[in-house]
Amino acid sequence: MMTQQNTQEETFYSMLEKLYGDSTDGESLKRLKAKAWERFQEIGLPTRKTEVYKYVRLRSLFSRAFASSHPTRLDASAVEGYVYPECKTSFLVFINGHYRPELSDTSGLNSKIVITHLSAASRTYGTFLNNRWSKELKAETDPFAVLNGALTRDGAFIYVPPGTVAGAPLQIIQLADAEETTMAMIPRIHCFVGAGAEFAILNDHRHRSGSGYCVNEVIDMAVEEGAHVRCYQTAMEYPDDAWVFTALRATLKRDSTLKAVSVTNGSVTVRDDYRVALMGENAEADLNGAWMTGSRHEVHTHVLVDHQQPHCRSNQLFKGVLRDTSRSSFEGKIYVHAEAQKTDAFQLNNNLILSEGAHADSKPNLEIFADDVKASHGSTVGQLDEELLFYMKSRGVSDDTAKNLLIHGYCREVIDLISIPTLAKKLSDYAKSFLK
Repeated sequence: MMTQQNTQEETFYSMLEKLYGDSTDGESLKRLKAKAWERFQEIGLPTRKTEVYKYVRLRSLFSRAFASSHPTRLDASAVEGYVYPECKTSFLVFINGHYRPELSDTSGLNSKIVITHLSAASRTYGTFLNNRWSKELKAETDPFAVLNGALTRDGAFIYVPPGTVAGAPLQIIQLADAEETTMAMIPRIHCFVGAGAEFAILNDHRHRSGSGYCVNEVIDMAVEEGAHVRCYQTAMEYPDDAWVFTALRATLKRDSTLKAVSVTNGSVTVRDDYRVALMGENAEADLNGAWMTGSRHEVHTHVLVDHQQPHCRSNQLFKGVLRDTSRSSFEGKIYVHAEAQKTDAFQLNNNLILSEGAHADSKPNLEIFADDVKASHGSTVGQLDEELLFYMKSRGVSDDTAKNLLIHGYCREVIDLISIPTLAKKLSDYAKSFLK
C-alpha cells in the first residue's frame, strides 16, 4: 500500500479512490482497470522528490478536487464546427473524456478499420487487448498514465488491419464541455496498426465550456512490421486553470515508422509524456513539439526513446517560445541497449525567451550501452536575434510584426511537419500573431 506524505495528498488520494469506485463498466473492462489500480498502489503519486515531476507544482494540484466526468448532451451541429475539412468524414468525438460514436463519422476511412468502445473491445478482442494492457502496464512508471488505466471512461479501440491504407487522417475531437463542474476527464485510446498499414491520427483538444478541470489522457499505439503512422496532437484552447497530463506510448516493430508532432500554448500545467520503444530492426521514430506560452502558463515535456534493436533511428526536436511569466521544462532521454548497434539518435531542445519573467529548463541526456552508435543531444535557451530585428525595423517593419515573423520562422520547423493543411495554417497564423 502506498505511503501518503501529508494530509493534502491523503485528501487527493481519497478523491481518486472515489473516482475509481464510481466505475460502471462491464466485468471484462473492470478487470483491466483493476490491474491498473493495483499498479497505482505500487508506485503511488509523484512527490517533490520524483525527478521527472520536479518542475510540476504538485502541491497546487493536490489541493484541487475533481468530480467524475459525464458527457453533456450535444447534437451533431454542436460539434461540426470543430471538424477540419480534411477530416469531414473521418472524425471521432469525445466529450469530457467519453467516446461518443453517435456524434462521430468514419465513413471516409477504409471500411476494414475497426473502431469501437474499449468496453466492447474488452469482450470481442479480449485476449488481444488484455495482453497489450497487461504488458504495457508492467512497463509503465508514470503515475498519471497508470491512473488513466484505472479511471478511464468509455475509451476507444482502433484496429487497422495489415496492409490497410486508412485514406483520410482520423481527427479525434477531445471536447471539454464542463459547464460549472471541475471534472476529471480521462480519455484512453488503444490503437493497433497492422503490418504494412498506413494510418494518420490527429488528437485535437478543444474547449467549449468550463474551467479548472483536469485532463488525464493516454494514447497507446502498437505499430507492427512495416507500418507507418503519423500522430499529431494539438491543445490550443484550454482555459488558464486547466491541468493536463497526456501520455503517448508506442512500440515499433521492424521497418515501421512513427512521426509525431505536438503543438500547445499551455495552461496552468500541461505535461506531455512520451515513451517510444524501437523493438525491431530499422524502426524509426520522429518526435517533434512546439509550445508557445504566455501569461502564467506552463508546459512540461518528458521523453524516453528506448532503442532495443540494431539499425534503428530516432530524432527529437522540441522548440519553445515563452513570454510573460510562463515556464517550460524539457527532460529527454535516449536509451541505447547493448544489442542496439548501428543506432542513429538525435535530440534537440531549443527555447526562445521573450521576457524577463519567462523561464525554461532543459535536461537532455543519453544512456548508451552499445559500441557502434551515432548519437547526439543538445539544448539552447536564448532570445530573438537583435541584429535581425534591427534590420527588419530599419526596413519599415513594426517591432511586434518583426518579432512575430521571427517567431513564426522559428516554429515553422515543427509546424511544417503537419500534413493537414488547414491545421498547419491555423497554427502558423497563431505563431504569426503570438505578440499582439
